[in-house]
Amino acid sequence: MALTGAVPVDEPVATTVEVTDGAARDPLAWLNAAPAGMERWFWEIPDDDVSWTGLGSVATVTVGGAGRFSDSSEVAADLLGGLVPEAPDGAPLPRLAAGFAFEQDGGDQAWKELGGGRLVLPALQVLRQDGRTWVTSIGGPTVPVPYIETRAADQPDEADASRWASEDERSMYRHLVATALQAIAAGEITKAVPCRSIRVDRSPDLPRLLATLRETFPACATFCVDTGSIIFAGATPERLAAVHGGHLDTAALAGSAPRHADATIDDALGQGLMTSPKEQSEHAVVVDAVVESLLGLELTPVLPSDPTLLRLHGIQHLHTPIHCDLPGGVGILDVVGALHPTPAVSGAPAGRAIELRGIHEHLDRGWFAGPVGWLDADGNGEFRVALRSALIDDLGTTLFAGAGVVAGSDPERELLETEVKLGAMLGPVLATSGVSEGTDR
Repeated sequence: MALTGAVPVDEPVATTVEVTDGAARDPLAWLNAAPAGMERWFWEIPDDDVSWTGLGSVATVTVGGAGRFSDSSEVAADLLGGLVPEAPDGAPLPRLAAGFAFEQDGGDQAWKELGGGRLVLPALQVLRQDGRTWVTSIGGPTVPVPYIETRAADQPDEADASRWASEDERSMYRHLVATALQAIAAGEITKAVPCRSIRVDRSPDLPRLLATLRETFPACATFCVDTGSIIFAGATPERLAAVHGGHLDTAALAGSAPRHADATIDDALGQGLMTSPKEQSEHAVVVDAVVESLLGLELTPVLPSDPTLLRLHGIQHLHTPIHCDLPGGVGILDVVGALHPTPAVSGAPAGRAIELRGIHEHLDRGWFAGPVGWLDADGNGEFRVALRSALIDDLGTTLFAGAGVVAGSDPERELLETEVKLGAMLGPVLATSGVSEGTDR
């Protein structure tokens, strides 16, 4: 474990006030007003009426290794437990932002700054929930109060991800799927999740991108982690763990089909997903693994007998919500550590699936498919799996996607599924870079 950045003074004061009018009611307007180079985190789920931004850093802690989640739990308790809140009745508690790489020691090259995990106590936090906005300052204000409203979301066109990948790259992914099917047929694994990336030479404007993502995907968690030199952002549908008042909500999300503008065709695609033995098998593997992980924490999961459809912009998934109560001594980071990685992103059984991925995939996942979220001193928080996401730098954007492979999968169909998922993020990236989708690479 490594500690970087400023260490908070003993018992720092967290002063919270309510903002009742103007542009300052939107946390995204504060992110837009932050000085260049400042660390910025963002989290918004429009359908839940919650939006949060964290700016600057009172303390930044990076973690890695097999104990990164337990280390993070201790760090979080120290940082949040030492705060002295000065706030009116009904004000929310300050939050700690946190995110983790897919692998325990993080990624290389472009990902290296983020490490295996990163916890940040922002110096300025803005939370809007239930129609009210609260601003919390820890160590003094660091950002001017915004007076310009967040600009309207751009309207992304449908983006064809295949136009941004060479045929060699697409053939390589088909080969990955075929290799996974061979391992499944040999009995080595029951599921694989080969992933791929595409690179576009466009760098979107971050506030425009976030405004577009939250408008386009209101049921998803739009997020960003901006260190001042690299940006990781996306809009993810997959909840890993959410804790409120000692109650845990998680879910299994696996099995996918595209959407269609014609309602009759769209319904048929959804019905095909619900009745497909291949998709049901893929989904069941994830459900079983989530339940087993929760039982390993001595929790009692409650779930429906059959999945439902989660319909999103451009794609629909099989979805099983899972709930349970948390006893004392089990925190949200304990749950995150037990659940990550689920078979929805790692394959199953996880050990052998990850070994084969390391041999064949040749992709540095970094924080893609890792847990990203927040927590507070009362044990509340939420982490999502960082899917439908992109790593952004000054020279361009790298987008990531994967597809679940089980017996009966077809390499061409899985390739097309990744391109649907890549297109979900590609459209907003191109729209907020001032470039149309049809521009040549």
